Amino acid sequence: MKERIKGRKLLRLFLVCALGTALLSGCGGMNRYQTMELETETEAASGTEDMTVITMGETAAEEDGTEAGESSPEEAAAAEPETEKYQPVDETVVVKADLLNVRKEDRADARIYVQLKNGEKLRRIGYNEEWSQVEYDGKTAYVASDLVEVWVEETDAPEAEPQTAKDSSAEPQAGPEGAPGSSGEDPQPAADGAGAVPADASGRAAEAQAEVPWNGHTVAIDAGHQAKPNAEKEPIGPGSETMKAKMPQGGVGAVSGVKEYELTLTLAKKLEKELKARGYHTVMIRTGHDVNLSNSQRSAMANDSEAEIFIRLHANSMENSSVYGALGMCMTAQNPYNAELHDQSYRLAKSIIDNICAQTGTKNRGVQEVDNSGEINWSQIPVAVVETGFLSNPDEDRWLQDESYQDKLVAGIAAAVDSYFGGAAE
Repeated sequence: MKERIKGRKLLRLFLVCALGTALLSGCGGMNRYQTMELETETEAASGTEDMTVITMGETAAEEDGTEAGESSPEEAAAAEPETEKYQPVDETVVVKADLLNVRKEDRADARIYVQLKNGEKLRRIGYNEEWSQVEYDGKTAYVASDLVEVWVEETDAPEAEPQTAKDSSAEPQAGPEGAPGSSGEDPQPAADGAGAVPADASGRAAEAQAEVPWNGHTVAIDAGHQAKPNAEKEPIGPGSETMKAKMPQGGVGAVSGVKEYELTLTLAKKLEKELKARGYHTVMIRTGHDVNLSNSQRSAMANDSEAEIFIRLHANSMENSSVYGALGMCMTAQNPYNAELHDQSYRLAKSIIDNICAQTGTKNRGVQEVDNSGEINWSQIPVAVVETGFLSNPDEDRWLQDESYQDKLVAGIAAAVDSYFGGAAE
């Protein structure tokens, strides 16, 4: 019995040894084949400078299904030159919408240079289905392609009929492009009828005269100063003990001799016409020169009307005749009379000045926030005092008297009103 058990133990020991030998033999063979494979790959790579790592099995290029030295489809597409975003053209286009935004960039939220009306023309230099690249006032700008169409001059009209008015919107008008007087020339008045709707373009002129439906907003406009100043005193705000003249003397053009109250009424009437064409109701504080209205009275007229905002037009003047540019004014955020109107008033004033300067090229002097102005403190609705330029500067005085320059001022103010109410059209 003992011998049988001993024989079984010897048999088990033999089997374990045999199994161990077999395992050691197999591992040794694997190492031998692996070494050969590495040697083979090393030899194959010895003539390839770019191959720095030797790997077992498939290479990364083979895993991607791309042979070494070839680019993937995505890489090939990226390497191709980008297609031109705009198809080059050189043609005149006409606005076919009621209002068209001319923007700085080809984005719907980009800065607006100006708004053009139905029938006005631009030179188009680039086109795609969404945006058109145009020239405006010497700058490259962008408009929505579906709101313009190629303008074709009518050649079969009788010679006696009025010719199409020259469009001034696509050509830069003489005016400030740097320091005043840099060109040494006065601004050139636009040709008769410039900027008007072409009279021979499918009756657009008649349509422009038609009353535009009210857009739901009302704007009060004050032409600053009056023919006879009023030196009597009144408080600068409700309950204030600080007194100032009810209506001080305005400025006078250094070269033109035009009085400020004359210029402001001219601009106010142009602004009234432009805003009405855009669907606004307007409240004119004065329509003539022979009035006697103090600052508090003018504010009361605006407050009692249904106007939502109050725009007060002025022209600056100072002893230093080299100073020029457009300036806005509103109350401070701590104003003791109407501080709650600060944010809206500042936004309105800044938008007006930014748009005026974009239109005319004059210097942007920003917005001053003050607490000592009777023109501001009596207002119960958002108010912006707009100093359109300096009559004391000889060059800016000339610009302010030029009708085409005045039209740009008005267009800038109207664009700011659209922006304020969020009603700008694409």
